[in-house]
Amino acid sequence: MMKHLLPLLLLLVAVACADDSRFTVKGTMEGAPTTNLRFAYYNGNAFVQGLTAVRDGEFTFGGITREAAVIELFDNEYRPLGRLYAANGDEITCHVDPANPYRLTASGNPELQRWTRWLNDHAAPLLLQSVADSLVETYVAAHPADVVSTLLVVTMADASTPSGLHRADSLLSLIEPAARPMAITGSFNALIEATLQGPDARLHDIVAHVYQRGRDTLRLADSPLWLITVSTDGPDRRDSLLPLLRETAAGKNAPAVLDISLDPDTTAWRRSVRRDSATWKQAWLPGGTAAAGLDSLAIPALPYYILADSAGRQLLRSATPRPRGQVHISGPPG
Repeated sequence: MMKHLLPLLLLLVAVACADDSRFTVKGTMEGAPTTNLRFAYYNGNAFVQGLTAVRDGEFTFGGITREAAVIELFDNEYRPLGRLYAANGDEITCHVDPANPYRLTASGNPELQRWTRWLNDHAAPLLLQSVADSLVETYVAAHPADVVSTLLVVTMADASTPSGLHRADSLLSLIEPAARPMAITGSFNALIEATLQGPDARLHDIVAHVYQRGRDTLRLADSPLWLITVSTDGPDRRDSLLPLLRETAAGKNAPAVLDISLDPDTTAWRRSVRRDSATWKQAWLPGGTAAAGLDSLAIPALPYYILADSAGRQLLRSATPRPRGQVHISGPPG
């Protein structure tokens, strides 16, 4: 009798040891590198960021979330590696391909498996935004009761333009309420709402951590015209933003430049700005685009560029460094 009871007892012990209070992720990375992997998600109360080591292509991490959450994965330079969808109790396994974030494969819950399978099936065309928009619209129309429809809209919509956000809002309205959990759509809906007011909002003096000066107040009245950039460290900053800042700062009658970083911590920010050899003002704010001073501006993408006057009026907003074919910015647009 004891011989038959032993497997049952071992099974009960295993079940008892399962931890439903957190999710776990066990993954591998294409090419078996030894590097770092960053992850970030909203746990229902706060935005959580973490760093884990990848050793010979293998990594693990875990977390706690009140409701199922979208977990963003990045490499050490903040380039996107893919996304997961997990709730407490989930044991996620995944494989990451740094060459294309849509080639991530994962299992651990049915929604995650359907989501990543669809992304894999369309990994190449999804790299083109216009094609991605059409593919997502087709999926939503065919699966209005599937939470994957919501995941696709909130993670793939073109958030850099008001028209893109409004298109996403229309798509979300086609999805059944039960498949639109607030934990996923809450911040996205707030972005859509704020976008209606963002371009008309006034900038105000900003209290920030200023490079080599410490905590200080940046006063708009100090210059008649400002070029304000908002970014995090990464290829977009180095390839597009920094050349524009150097050109603008060196120009005659150029606006004052305020380079705002939303890096996750001051250590990452200081490491970034030490490489810049900057002659312009550099500042760091905690809290991402919801940081005090930026929260009313509805910044839809990073990097982002705002031309403003000394009264805080926004004269130009753009997600590209040279909007409307401009060669450089030397004064208020005509």
